Amino acid sequence: MNSAPTASGLARGHATGPAAVAVADLVAAVRAGLRGADPAAVLYFASSRYDPQDVVGPMADAFPGAAVVGCSKAGEFTDAVSSVGGISAVALPRAVVGGAVATLGDLSGDVHAGIAAAIAAVETTVRVPLRDLDPAEHVGFVLIDGMHQAEEAVNEALGDAAPLLDIVGGSAGDDLAFERTWVAAGRAWSFQGVALMVCHVEVPFRVVKTCAVRETGITLRITSTDETRRVVTSFDGRPAAQVYAEAVGVPVEALCGSVFMRHPLGQIISGEPWVRSPSAVVAGGGVRFLAQMPLGMDVAVLGTGDLVGGTRDALLDAWRSLGTASGAVMFNCILRRLEMDATGAAQDFVDAFGGLPVAGFHTYGETWMAHVNQTLTGILFG
Repeated sequence: MNSAPTASGLARGHATGPAAVAVADLVAAVRAGLRGADPAAVLYFASSRYDPQDVVGPMADAFPGAAVVGCSKAGEFTDAVSSVGGISAVALPRAVVGGAVATLGDLSGDVHAGIAAAIAAVETTVRVPLRDLDPAEHVGFVLIDGMHQAEEAVNEALGDAAPLLDIVGGSAGDDLAFERTWVAAGRAWSFQGVALMVCHVEVPFRVVKTCAVRETGITLRITSTDETRRVVTSFDGRPAAQVYAEAVGVPVEALCGSVFMRHPLGQIISGEPWVRSPSAVVAGGGVRFLAQMPLGMDVAVLGTGDLVGGTRDALLDAWRSLGTASGAVMFNCILRRLEMDATGAAQDFVDAFGGLPVAGFHTYGETWMAHVNQTLTGILFG
């Protein structure tokens, strides 16, 4: 794969340094990449070390004719670099996205009311219900606060409001501090919110989803849960930690982050894994996950596979189906980033984009039809 930036392609940039310097450098890089084209939409992803009030307003003001959304994250990347502590952005010119609308929803109270209000605000602007938009000509992006476990409720509401619309995104991060994250739309931002963007697309597009996992042949049934805490208390009628440890071949006392990362669980639908990652053993022998695990669901015990190769293959398949590509917006799980860091594969990961203009961030969870983990999701534009 290789590509050359064109006036109609996505423009991306990356910058580091103090907020004022980083934002100025980032805006300059994105404008240079646009080559005079007018962007309809801009997405940016900033280190949590930046105060949102030093980033959000300046980014919105830099692109006054565009819908602009952003969030804090757990690392950022483009097709040239994967790093932490900086800020990345991607601009979608009007040759690719004819128009876009974005709004910020409040999730600090009633989550369902908050996402419903955000959906209603978008619908008021586009003047039709989201379910009536042509899914071949529209796509959505969603950035969700990553610390308050609202992702399932947001996905459920979006699925009800727009069952045919592809809405892709990720959960905001805070560079592994696990304290607070922020999301923004326009000049507004929130530590407990959701940013929703809907775009009218002028070119064909494809959703990209890949998770570097393999089936082991072992399946477990969830027989009791505490869904509000994302805790499975039993598999197959026995304490969850004990059953999981036996399935992955280690003693319960050896369960730790590295074991969890190597052996996530997943619901297999039509041969496609939808991954949920375990994160801790809790008092009483339960296992906490990074996404909800519904009662009665059968889940496959998974092993990890070729992260870089899977990324390259998924992008290449989508590229071939389109015939040409102008760029992509990507959302990559923090656990995949940690695996890349541990194996020295960060540069190989960005090289897998083959020079295609790409920007994205390492997330606390990925969105496409559901909230999942250890996955790369994104939109590739023709």
